[in-house]
Amino acid sequence: MDNQINQLSLVIPCKKNKKILIKKIPYLIDFCKNYIKNFEILIILNGGDKTNTLELSKFLTSNNIQNIELLTIDTVGKGAAVKTGLNSAKYDNILISDADFSVGIDYILKFLNEKGDFLGDFVVGSRKMKTSNISKTPFSRIITGFVYTALVKSLLGVSVSDTQCGFKVINIQNFKTCKDFTKEGFSYDVELFFLAKQEEIKVIEIPVDYIHDEKSNVNISSDSIAMAKDLLMILWEYRIRKPLKQ
Repeated sequence: MDNQINQLSLVIPCKKNKKILIKKIPYLIDFCKNYIKNFEILIILNGGDKTNTLELSKFLTSNNIQNIELLTIDTVGKGAAVKTGLNSAKYDNILISDADFSVGIDYILKFLNEKGDFLGDFVVGSRKMKTSNISKTPFSRIITGFVYTALVKSLLGVSVSDTQCGFKVINIQNFKTCKDFTKEGFSYDVELFFLAKQEEIKVIEIPVDYIHDEKSNVNISSDSIAMAKDLLMILWEYRIRKPLKQ
């Protein structure tokens, strides 16, 4: 490829998907070597599961795999894992991806212009655009997602089609407040989009194909309630409390 990505840090939060991730790692490494000049892969193991750490470490050592660093945190939430990755990355361009790669790593090539540069400082995958394809996703989860997106738009003024797709590229040098989110769970995405809105960072959405992992960590009941509570907290923090202080 003539226009390789110059540099990229891959941030992969991982709680329970170690077996799927292990299967994906060889292809991931090959892809990075072919399309990225300088890269690092940060796998953040959240929840303090020592078994995950030991199994992944053993796999990497036995297969002599380089360019991958394992980071462990005790906090369970995905947001906490992503924030650890953002703070640990050494390159300005960062790809955040779910550990099951429900959106294939190849899609990052669609985030580039003809020169091999990213299309913007905040480029995100969307499962809800006309040319997007989703597979194996339960109907209840699709409906919940649309309702949540509508609430985010009406309450926070964040106008993106899909806040929760786990495939995003951020330039941390230009999107300077991207590490400032406080939510440690799945709703960190919403806060991230709101921070982008405040900083006037343009969000560029790219349609993606998405294959739902039937062993997903998301619990449609408990996580939806937690995300709704977090949404109200974000509303209070940024739209009510801070303006009142000013």
